[in-house]
Amino acid sequence: MRSIPARKVPGSAARGLLNVSVGFTRGLSDTKGIAKDYPSFDPVKDLGLPSYITSSGTAASPVVYIGGGYAQASGEALGAQAWSVYKNGNQVYHLLATLTHMKGRHEIKLGGEWRENQMNWYQVGVPEGVEVFDQYSTSQEPWSGGGDALASFLTGTGSPNTWGEYEIASHFSTQNYRWGGFTQDNWRATGKLTISAGLRYDLEIPRTERYNRGTNIDPTLSIPIHPAAVDPSTWPSLLPLPDVTQPKGGLVFLGKAQRRIVDTHFNNFGPRLSLAYNATSTTVLRAGYGLFYAPTEFGTSGAGLGGIDGFTAVTNWNTTMNGDGVTPWGRLSDPFPGGPMLPTNTSLGPLTLLGSNITDPLRYVNAPPYMQTWSAGFQRELPGNWMIDANYIGTKGTHLYFHSAGDMNHFGSWIEKEATDDALRTALGTYVPNPYYGIITTPGSSMTGQTIQASQLLRPFPQFTGVSQFFPPWANSTYHAFQLKVEKRLSNGLEMLVTYTNSKSIDDASVSTYTEWLGGFGQVRDPNNRHLERSLSEWDIPQVLQVSYLYQLPFGRGKKWGSSWSPIVNGFLGGWQTNGIWRFDNGQPLHIGLNGGTSPATYGGQLPNVAGELKVNPQSKWFTDGYFANASDVLSVPADWTIGNAPRMMPNVRLPGTKSAALSLFKEISLNKMREGSRLEFRVEAFNALNHPQFGNVDTTFNAGGFGNVQSQVNTPREVQMALKLYF
Repeated sequence: MRSIPARKVPGSAARGLLNVSVGFTRGLSDTKGIAKDYPSFDPVKDLGLPSYITSSGTAASPVVYIGGGYAQASGEALGAQAWSVYKNGNQVYHLLATLTHMKGRHEIKLGGEWRENQMNWYQVGVPEGVEVFDQYSTSQEPWSGGGDALASFLTGTGSPNTWGEYEIASHFSTQNYRWGGFTQDNWRATGKLTISAGLRYDLEIPRTERYNRGTNIDPTLSIPIHPAAVDPSTWPSLLPLPDVTQPKGGLVFLGKAQRRIVDTHFNNFGPRLSLAYNATSTTVLRAGYGLFYAPTEFGTSGAGLGGIDGFTAVTNWNTTMNGDGVTPWGRLSDPFPGGPMLPTNTSLGPLTLLGSNITDPLRYVNAPPYMQTWSAGFQRELPGNWMIDANYIGTKGTHLYFHSAGDMNHFGSWIEKEATDDALRTALGTYVPNPYYGIITTPGSSMTGQTIQASQLLRPFPQFTGVSQFFPPWANSTYHAFQLKVEKRLSNGLEMLVTYTNSKSIDDASVSTYTEWLGGFGQVRDPNNRHLERSLSEWDIPQVLQVSYLYQLPFGRGKKWGSSWSPIVNGFLGGWQTNGIWRFDNGQPLHIGLNGGTSPATYGGQLPNVAGELKVNPQSKWFTDGYFANASDVLSVPADWTIGNAPRMMPNVRLPGTKSAALSLFKEISLNKMREGSRLEFRVEAFNALNHPQFGNVDTTFNAGGFGNVQSQVNTPREVQMALKLYF
């Protein structure tokens, strides 16, 4: 960073300083899978597989998982490791400039920021295919009667219950720009009052791809196909007669006219205001408000955030001929007869993936997430080097990404009549002549047959089995908290910090994008009423108390007692120090799921019905009567084709909270006679010092055999470690 003093105006008391920084970072991650260790490996020559097995362009062997109780070495499969081929080359250019101008009681700041992100990305999960074998392809009956998963593998036949696929991925080269500018005035209004007011503007330009490899969804796009009209004589009279002759909605590929994955959102102003008031020489009052924009999902990325339909291809492993469930097909020696599907790129235009699922952004759904934050509190210094800091903090999240809410091909609320109308269910399941027969020819599509279920033709986009936009910005959140901090600075050998938080967090979705692997889940049970998912946040913990301290015992030379001890006595009894970190909290809320049950068509999974307050047993009964005290009285399985009224997260039932302590004892022995400043340190540290078990992993799937079982301890038993360290 280089600082450049601003020019001083003659005769003026104004002063200024210009700071400018320029940055460049570059990174590369390149894992080649087994090709790195076996560069001459050829799955066609070495394993005798068909030549199409190399269609992905990445050398590897098939990934094989054997279930049925067989253990996997280090949790991995036979052959290559899935998702082990990954390349990410990225670089960032960054320019930041800030001008500070002092005039009277005002400190005025102006600044701007520019950032360019670039990424070359490639990842293929299973470049030569993956096959999972279980015992049912060698059992006497389809779902029973013995069988052995290893025998299934040796015969090369999969069962209808197993899974496999072949993936062909593309390389993507994306870039995007971010701009920002701000102005702020720090005004010392009086000797006691300081007011800061500012405004920031953020502009994120959505990503482009070097070769325009990208897609988005246009719900109004006319599809150039001409299906025949539905024949009223074969159509169930109970259902409205659909018009499928002029289908609307499909994929639009990026090109010269529209290179960006979505349109740019320009209305991103973020005001900020804060006050600080010195009420007394030892007391300060503070309050503030700010609006802050988060980066969007439309910045530089690989393939994870969608917009790539047509540029990748996944072929499912069909284990029986024509899906008849009986005749073995797609053996391991020839798992994808005829070869896998290849990416069509832009060749099919709006006909891409007809009869299949598409998941891509909508050009006009591009609002960035933002958070509003406000706070008020005081800080007071107390005698004895103590300080107390108490604050109220609130936040409001808007346009947050709503995991699992992007389905656009669902039925309206009329479908809930299925619960009471047997004739409606029968009509929806009726097979009628398929108007798309001979028109939709996408390999693997379920819409290529001569007949089709009537329900498919009633969907908003009947030419697709699924239409979803990626993580729409429809979720909201609120958070309110009282935060207390009591701190003692080191004096008389004691340093201490006590913090306490009492809070509540509510949201529509606690998971925004691809983060379920870190914990959490996405859920939308009724796509016509997303507000049903508003509940406590998955990570809500209402009360947290933490205490940490350092105490130097007052014994030994230079201390209150024992200042005249001999070196030998002081070596044993002086110089001791104890430390501790304690934490107590309430635990996180629980989600109660449901085993079995049937939801309305195109809706999400059912939840149980709740008719009262669910309660938790005393800990002494967890391993005999289960975690829940009255589940059979207040929980029930809802009727088929209904939704269930349980909240996403239960408001009054939580996982066991934390009660933990990490304690340590230190002893220092001076070695000044050996070398000035040298010393020997002995320490004993105990984690979970009181050996308090924290149980968790409660089975929360209602109507299942293990419901309410406390399945494991989620912390570790007491761990004690000792160390001797020489400072020389």
